[in-house]
Amino acid sequence: MPYRPRELVMRAREAAALLLAALDRDEMVARFLDVYAAEHRRPGRADHPAFYREQLATVRREAILAMVLRIEAALPARLKVSVIVRGANRPRKARKGKGRGKSKAAKQTALELAIPFLDLFREEFFVALGQSLDWNREDAERFWRDLELCEQLTERQPRRPAGRASRPAASGPFVDRVAMLLDPSLMEQARRAAGKFQVELDTAADRILRRIFSRRRAD
Repeated sequence: MPYRPRELVMRAREAAALLLAALDRDEMVARFLDVYAAEHRRPGRADHPAFYREQLATVRREAILAMVLRIEAALPARLKVSVIVRGANRPRKARKGKGRGKSKAAKQTALELAIPFLDLFREEFFVALGQSLDWNREDAERFWRDLELCEQLTERQPRRPAGRASRPAASGPFVDRVAMLLDPSLMEQARRAAGKFQVELDTAADRILRRIFSRRRAD
């Protein structure tokens, strides 16, 4: 394992802080709503201030969920650990040789080492996120339920063909939920905008992980 526990704790807490900073300091959600309203001549913050504030808070929460899912999915590769991927085990012909047992034991040992480190990062990340958002117990449980639901729905989405990663796919739980909040009367238009916004959020989440894992820090 290339990171010590204290290093992971520092990185996890920094990741949570950078996530919220990217959304709030850079005003990603407000900019998304303002651009959509301007481009499509829809009501904006000046037209219905109370509704706009509620919409801003709700879309911000959806954006946090989307970025957290992106970070969660990338963690094993960033931490350079191997974990079991559902559906990855396929039947293979048994190979003869003395090294097979050792290889299997080594993989199992790596897996047993990987899980605690992943869990440590996730635990510290969510603790820091909850503290920054001033969650109570009910808030935290609601977020966990929504995160689990989004993860399940995302896993059911068909994978995009290779070579088309730059083209946002207007599908998935984030796109559907944000489009409904954004403009339910013009769903396809809203879904296209939400799909582009998700690409922006994914890029921001990737940038956060690159930053916190870019260099080794002293314990």
